Amino acid sequence: MKKILSFSARIAISAIFLYILFRKIDFNASLKIIARLDVVYFFIAMAIFFILYIFVLFRWKMLLDAQKVSLPLQRILVSYAGGLFFSLFLPSNIGGDLARTVDLGLHTKRRSLIAASVLLDRLSGFIGLVIVALSALFFGFKLVNEPSVLMILLLFAGILIAVLLVIFNNAIYRWLNRLLHAKKGIFDVIRKLHAEVYFFRSKPAVVCLNIFYSIIIQAGASVSSYFILRSLKVNINMVYPLIFNPVITVITSLPISLGGLGLRDAATVFFYAKAGVPKDIALAQSILNFTIILVFGLIGGIIYVSTLRYRRLQSHQTNSPV
Repeated sequence: MKKILSFSARIAISAIFLYILFRKIDFNASLKIIARLDVVYFFIAMAIFFILYIFVLFRWKMLLDAQKVSLPLQRILVSYAGGLFFSLFLPSNIGGDLARTVDLGLHTKRRSLIAASVLLDRLSGFIGLVIVALSALFFGFKLVNEPSVLMILLLFAGILIAVLLVIFNNAIYRWLNRLLHAKKGIFDVIRKLHAEVYFFRSKPAVVCLNIFYSIIIQAGASVSSYFILRSLKVNINMVYPLIFNPVITVITSLPISLGGLGLRDAATVFFYAKAGVPKDIALAQSILNFTIILVFGLIGGIIYVSTLRYRRLQSHQTNSPV
């Protein structure tokens, strides 16, 4: 019942956001704008997205290799593809992360280790996101003279620093557990996960390379948004996507809507309006962005489902007595 209520609540939140948007913005006008898009620029944006997905895949594989999880790239790809698919209708990126954690966790029987790799993969993405946004804001502060954007980015940076201190500082971690009076069962799970993540403190080269990948990925996502806007005949300074896109990504990742639907659109319209982009064009941009995510998510679903029988046979052979 709780799962049904939670799922229904997310559908309702997405529906409310979309209802409010469509009351304030002419949806048909956005569709007409999309119908006139520049196909060349749009396919450049899609190509960038595809390259970024490859970077994300190898970023995750890097962490798994460091933990000595010996899996072929094909098997990691299948799990990652499943994550892209499930994130379409689960609570955004978090749902996709949970899907790939469960998938590889069941396959390897090392659930806490896989969970740690996914957690650190997401954390390094957040680090890259904050670095890209703050760097762009530093160089383009004259363009984005909006206190709310600065406050949001400083909030993200503060949260990031707090999370890193809890994960990589044992004294703070133990103090927090005592403060929260964690129950034994919950504490055991958290302790195991923390130990797996803390392991990477001894792998600075891997962590630094992972963050470098994340900076490329977050900057690339902003460049993709720039080309989507160019496909809609909007000539905009690159600084705006570099600042706005990371903020929109974090907002979309909040597990309160269905795949970020509604949240993504509202955030895109709100922030790009500050760059002078008309609301119907900003909504068109958000629709095209979701279209790209949907296309690659469905491709991921096809890959995941088509290999299901093979993975079941592989798991059966692994678990069979010798």
